[in-house]
Amino acid sequence: MTEPTATPAPRDPLDPAPPKPQNPVLAHPVTSAAIGVLVAAAILGTAIVPIYARITPKVGAFPFFYFYLLIYMPATAVVLWIAMMLQRRLKPPQPVSTGAAGTAGDPVPGGAR
Repeated sequence: MTEPTATPAPRDPLDPAPPKPQNPVLAHPVTSAAIGVLVAAAILGTAIVPIYARITPKVGAFPFFYFYLLIYMPATAVVLWIAMMLQRRLKPPQPVSTGAAGTAGDPVPGGAR
């Protein structure tokens, strides 16, 4: 025997359309771009070696390389912390429950048993 094909029930035209899940990156393009720039700057600051591979200027016996790293590492930590705080804002919007899928007493989300 074959089972009949399941056809979806026709929707009432007055019902609001169900919310479409949206990509959080596409929902907040400016914030996503800012995160990308901050992370790229943190990576490129050490990847482009000619920026800091110099002996002069010196302070005492310490060349510029050491001072660059002593300043760059805490600055990178702050920049990546800011990027992390911005990333927390990218959470997708929570879908609005209309209550049609289940009742409040259902132990399983959506009312499935």
